[in-house]
Parts: sequence; structure tokens; C-alpha cells
Amino acid sequence: MNKNINSIEVNIVTVRDGAEKVVSYTYNKREEKEKPMALDVLMQAQSSVIPDLAFRYGCRARNCGVCTIDINDRPRVACRARVKDGDKLSAIATLPVLSDLVVRRDGIARQMRGLKTSAQGNDLNVEAPEVYHDLTACIECYACLDKCPMHSRNFEGKLPGDVKDTLPNASEGYMHGNPFSLLKLERLRNDPLTSEQGKNIAIEKAIDLGLEACLDCPGCKCGVGIDLKNKVIKPLLEAAKNKL
Repeated sequence: MNKNINSIEVNIVTVRDGAEKVVSYTYNKREEKEKPMALDVLMQAQSSVIPDLAFRYGCRARNCGVCTIDINDRPRVACRARVKDGDKLSAIATLPVLSDLVVRRDGIARQMRGLKTSAQGNDLNVEAPEVYHDLTACIECYACLDKCPMHSRNFEGKLPGDVKDTLPNASEGYMHGNPFSLLKLERLRNDPLTSEQGKNIAIEKAIDLGLEACLDCPGCKCGVGIDLKNKVIKPLLEAAKNKL
């Protein structure tokens, strides 16, 4: 059988009431040379044969991170990740699935609640170091959770979908951290508005979240290319070396 060069066959994993179903979908190219992004495929599928398909997106310019999904079991920002014949599109496996490709994200953000690090009467004209600006490139896509031993502690060392008992309460913030939460803390430590006491609070928070898990970890990968190992993990481990 001749391959239709004007279409692409993909598999979309839907999740309804906890049950997974793989749906084969044929994406119709807008032109022969088109190399569609994953988000293009999901939007066309929703507008045609799967009208109740659930997924998230926002900026469509790799600025917000909310459209992140797994492509062939690896996290990718859907609005900037191209797909090819046979690809599998599914929810990111590192967070609990709510429906189809939508996951619950608030358990990560809530880890930073109540953290007060600013000094009184800061000089707003103090320039932040270059590394601070590098870390602001984070778009909160949570791709860095993939294979993170610290984050997996929240789910008994497993993926959320493999946990048989009750999942941790995300509304309270997950107990154990991840590269994103450590990035936020290291950014605070490099913020000119952070007091010395605040910098110490950031280190203590990193330790509480499980920083020691990074000692034997080969490293984590950022969805937008931030050097997490050298710009986040190593500086935090160095600052906390007498406390671990």
C-alpha cells in the first residue's frame, strides 16, 4: 500500500476515569511539506474526530510551558515539538492525570507557599548576576521532573499512574522537591532583593525538599535548555555541603 504523503498517523492516549485508551488518529497536512507540531495534531483531532479531547495550551510560542506532554514517553513542549508517523502522544507521566493529556500541576507550585526571603529597604538599582537572568528563562514546563529521584519520592519511587494507593494531596504542595523547585530557590539566592537570612532560608528549604537526592543523581534535563546541573544543583549542593 502506498503511503499517503499528505497525512501522518499518530496514537493519542486518552484517559477517562483512570482508564487509558489509545486512539489512532490521521493528521491531514495543510501542505505536503508540513512538519506539524504536536499541538497542531491535538487541535485538529479535537476539531474533527475527538471533540472532547482534553489538553492544555496557552501562548503557542514556548513561553508558558502548560502544553507540555509526553511524545513517545519523553516530555516535550507540544507547541514546539514536531511529530512524525507512529508517534505516541500522552500526558506527562510524572504528574497525576486529570483527563486525557491534562495533568494536575499545582502540587509543584504550592511547594513555595509561605517562603519569605526579601530584605527590608533593598536598593532596587542593584543589578542581578547573569545566572539570575539565565534562570528566568524557565517556562515551568516541568519536563525536568522526568526521571528525577527526588520528585519520585512523592509517589513511592514510582510514576503517579503506577501508585496503587491514594496519591499525595497536591493542594498542600508535594513534600519532596524537583529540579524546578530547586531552580526557584537558586534564583532567589541570586536575587539582589533577597536578604542574607533569605538566602539561608532558601538553602534550608532545598534541604527540606530532599536536596541530598541530587548527590548521586547523574543530572536532570531542562525542556528549554537551562544548564540545571551547573547553574542550579551544584551551587545548592556547595552551599549546603556542611548540612547534608
